[in-house]
Amino acid sequence: MRATALILAASVMLAPAARADGVPRPAAPLAPNGGWSFQFTPYGWLPWISGDAVIEGRSFTVAQNPAQVLESLNMVWMSYMQAKKGPLTLFNDTMYASLGSSGSLLHSKTFSPHVSGTLGAALSADYRYWTVELGGMYEVAQWSSGMNPGRAHDTVLELLAGGRYWHQDLDVNVALAGTLDVDGLVIHGHEALAQSGSVDWVDPFIGARLRWQPAPGEEVALRGDVGGFGAGSKFTWQLLGTYNWYLCTYSSIVLDGYLGYRALSVDYETGEGFNRYEFDVLQQGPVMGITGRF
Repeated sequence: MRATALILAASVMLAPAARADGVPRPAAPLAPNGGWSFQFTPYGWLPWISGDAVIEGRSFTVAQNPAQVLESLNMVWMSYMQAKKGPLTLFNDTMYASLGSSGSLLHSKTFSPHVSGTLGAALSADYRYWTVELGGMYEVAQWSSGMNPGRAHDTVLELLAGGRYWHQDLDVNVALAGTLDVDGLVIHGHEALAQSGSVDWVDPFIGARLRWQPAPGEEVALRGDVGGFGAGSKFTWQLLGTYNWYLCTYSSIVLDGYLGYRALSVDYETGEGFNRYEFDVLQQGPVMGITGRF
């Protein structure tokens, strides 16, 4: 993420120079002979994380700000890819992150029903996850906002559907306090380790995306989706708003800056008693990156 921030800073400084000659820039590359066009966006997302988690029947509050996320980050990969032909768009969004030894991530709460005893403060938490999204969009309407005279349309509405795969490992090391029913916990001296193990599920989702081009080489995109519906999680939703602007063209690849805000929420639970796992968390924060279009 630090590298992505540096790349974005460079792109912001380059943007005025890219427009200095006054030549209109393409809003999108033209696909040859009506074929496929592609784009790839490596990005960084620095979210606030808030909500609740239950691991082996023990309840915790989840809370971390972007500075704490960056400090505890061990490894990350985030990218968005899409392929477009006519009104059809196929897309993939992949996120992997590993947050390690972060005492700020989880805080002990009261236990879930049927689990007795007390825990002290969380000493550390390790959180690893994959979120892989696959889906498709289809243009259903086009119109002109009236801000670009001479253009037939500058606004597009797309409906979308797909699936979001989640893989999570969440382990928390806490200090023992008072009495504790240790079933399901690994005890080391005065500490206890609660481990979720590998938890996987898939959420179907539906939604829409609105794209507006205020000027050549610029685009504002708003996307929203809802899903889960009990098939995977109980409910999940996502909102994403981005501003994209032309930077330059390198070796026939159009490079755009990418800046926005993303919110992703999920409410998932499985198991009972000591085997109970729950993750009811909202992640929201700024997203930034660079898009290559070809």
